[in-house]
Amino acid sequence: MRRLSSAQLRCLALLLCVALVAAACGGSDDQGATKGAGGPELETIRIVPWGPRFIDFIDFYVGEENGYFADAGIHLEQLAAEGAGDAVRYVVAGNADIAMADPFSGYFAIQQGAELSGFYCPYTKSWMKLVVNTASGIKTPADLKGKTLAVTSQASASRYYAMFLLAANGLSEDDVTMASVGRDFASVLLGGTVDAASTWDSINWAMFRNTGNPEEQGYQVWEYEQVPGPNDVYFAQRKWLEENKGLVQRFINALQQSKRWIEEHPAEAAEIGARYAVGADDPVRNRAVIDLRIEMQSSGPGVAEHGMGWCDIDTMSGVVNQAVELGILKRNVDVATVITNEFIGSL
Repeated sequence: MRRLSSAQLRCLALLLCVALVAAACGGSDDQGATKGAGGPELETIRIVPWGPRFIDFIDFYVGEENGYFADAGIHLEQLAAEGAGDAVRYVVAGNADIAMADPFSGYFAIQQGAELSGFYCPYTKSWMKLVVNTASGIKTPADLKGKTLAVTSQASASRYYAMFLLAANGLSEDDVTMASVGRDFASVLLGGTVDAASTWDSINWAMFRNTGNPEEQGYQVWEYEQVPGPNDVYFAQRKWLEENKGLVQRFINALQQSKRWIEEHPAEAAEIGARYAVGADDPVRNRAVIDLRIEMQSSGPGVAEHGMGWCDIDTMSGVVNQAVELGILKRNVDVATVITNEFIGSL
């Protein structure tokens, strides 16, 4: 075999380098865009819910599995936060485009100077609850004084709803011990480490599934009647929302497709969730959470009149007024200027 000269070897090496650079350039897209299955670029939306990839966020998985987001020209990148307040911080810092959080996480950030807008309420009926251990002598909210109360984190809807209940009954956080436990409520509550836990329906379903009715086990489940809903709001930086209205409208349209499909095919949605969500290996629990989510998106304030995703400004304003009176919010928030339903009206 003929040996190549040193000049020929140098030329061959140069051509190889050029080919590698060209391949690297051709194999990556601009930041914020990716290629769809059919070839065209998809615009990326970074969405951060209040937790990791739980079955609770079934809308996203169905939208991906069924191609609703891709058909809308969207690549949905799901991030993970530790609580709703943390999700809002992602958006304020520019590390995410949309936060899925309770209203108060957004209000607190706004009162600290963040320029946020809420634009869609995916779950309009609240499913937050306070579970109390009656063995701790808790029969009324007044009995919470001096007790230990578990919350997800200090920046979470879990804590904020508990603050509301306490304040409405003449107590404050100083009257209890707020223990941040993540989502391991079962260990601390059923194990007797805490006296009460600020939880939500899917957690409670799992916690009491194998122990029978909670009342029969010595626990009471209290509604947070002071905060009727909505339970979740999508928040974005105001400037980003203004600059991406078309993108957001496509996102909402695809999300609505996903929600309607889930309502019609809850069993199939439970199977999809098992393929996408962490810890979703129990099909019975998957279906139970999906059924809860369907109820939440279809029966909250204003939904019957205006449809899924509606943010009921009157209801939300009433909650804000209570929060100001109780000292939870330092000053009033004009909900009508912070929350918009313009994308619902465009469907």
